[in-house]
Amino acid sequence: MPLSTLVVLPLLIITIILASLFKRKTVQLTIIVLFTIFTVMELTSIYFSGGFIDYQFFVNLNIGDIIEGLLIFKWQAVLVVGLFLGLILLLYWLTNWLRWHCQLVWRLLLFILAIISLNFPYLANSGTVWSRLYEIYQVTSAPKLPFQQAQYALNMQEQLYKTVVNNEVQYSDSLGVAELQSEAGKNIIVISLESFEQGFFDFKELTPNLNQLKDNYTFFAHMPMSPGSSWTAASMYTYMTGVPFLIGGFTSKPLATAEATKLITLADVLQPAGYQTRYVIGGANFAGIGHLIKLVGVDTVSEADYPGVYPAAPFGLYDKDIFTIAKQQVDEMHQANKPFALFISTVSTHAPNGFRDDRMASVITPKTDSMAFAAASLDYNLGQFIRQLDDEGLLANTVFYIFPDHLMMGAGTETIKRLSQKERSLYLLTNADEKSLQKSVDKTIYQIDLPRLILNGAKVQTNATFLTDYLAAGSDKRDFIRQNKRRIATLNRSAAIEVRR
Repeated sequence: MPLSTLVVLPLLIITIILASLFKRKTVQLTIIVLFTIFTVMELTSIYFSGGFIDYQFFVNLNIGDIIEGLLIFKWQAVLVVGLFLGLILLLYWLTNWLRWHCQLVWRLLLFILAIISLNFPYLANSGTVWSRLYEIYQVTSAPKLPFQQAQYALNMQEQLYKTVVNNEVQYSDSLGVAELQSEAGKNIIVISLESFEQGFFDFKELTPNLNQLKDNYTFFAHMPMSPGSSWTAASMYTYMTGVPFLIGGFTSKPLATAEATKLITLADVLQPAGYQTRYVIGGANFAGIGHLIKLVGVDTVSEADYPGVYPAAPFGLYDKDIFTIAKQQVDEMHQANKPFALFISTVSTHAPNGFRDDRMASVITPKTDSMAFAAASLDYNLGQFIRQLDDEGLLANTVFYIFPDHLMMGAGTETIKRLSQKERSLYLLTNADEKSLQKSVDKTIYQIDLPRLILNGAKVQTNATFLTDYLAAGSDKRDFIRQNKRRIATLNRSAAIEVRR
């Protein structure tokens, strides 16, 4: 487990000392239960994300995501329940022992030291318990403002935006120009790989196809994961809008009631240029991503469109079938003689152990564990998909982009142990060249850069701009996000459009 788990010690000390100040057992138990819930939540957050409770944890703290998590992390859920009950019994005993064996002055001194120790950043760049909780406050308390005012706060003075009048989309900007202009370039295929971070390239026995693509095409190795883009739905929202998924408002289901956003999305740019846009995913309910895909203006294709055709799988479809459907969508859109943009999200390499597809045993040799098998299967299916496009000549006028949605979550697994042997990072792999992308592979890129890179690589001409276009070249954009979480949360909240029927 990461060093940050040491936070449990001051939290336990604070709990038993605070409870020991009271004689009544009901008061003691109330304090112990409440603080134990918080302690277990902190440990759960550390297990999944490697850090303390933050906005990502808060957003996923809703019934749907909790049930989803219980179905995947069964043994971890059992462990959490056991830990919770065990801690209550232990802390209750320690509370009464401390009450009778430790003078009040020493208890208060120990209490103060425990509080102070929570200001210690147990891991570099991980923040403290207090700073992470303050982050939640910063984001959730961000106000809703007139959209242009929210833009100006981030120096986005000339940013195009859209409104909905009588269910019709209209565009405008601060200069009064009410037209979004875009001109088609190449076809686009964007493939977001579930948790498939850069370290998997080191597992050459699992990823021969990805390594070959890395050697043959353009590879950006410097792409850190940023706040507001560190889980599946947030990652998708970021690369579609160029803005991290930090949403003002005290709700664990942000944008649930919104039907559109005033932010210019990739779909907004591509559709006026004649592009067909579709998003292939295993299940539209996975990680709440289906609603957000609709919100950014793209049609979803999932297992719901193929009832009974493919074997049932966690979150709808196995990766093998996702790529089969993706190829069908490519063929269908290519035959329409119009440019297309296809977005794909895989799912079978989901933490902690991946989802094994036994059909792949005919082409994948036995592996040490389920995640290794799922990783090798993803690599094979992705390799087959790109190879088919190449064999059919489609890559001559099609640009593909491959990147992970986020780092692998969880701790204590063999996969995480191997991935943690060096600095963990994301990446971008594409057949677009550096000249078209207007970015050198030795430079650091960020998740908020992706919509601009996707359009540049496909040579799509547009007057639309994104947040990254207003930031200085070479600047630390991850640090910019950290410093402007509240303004970004205000921008997203102010951009939400609730269409009235």
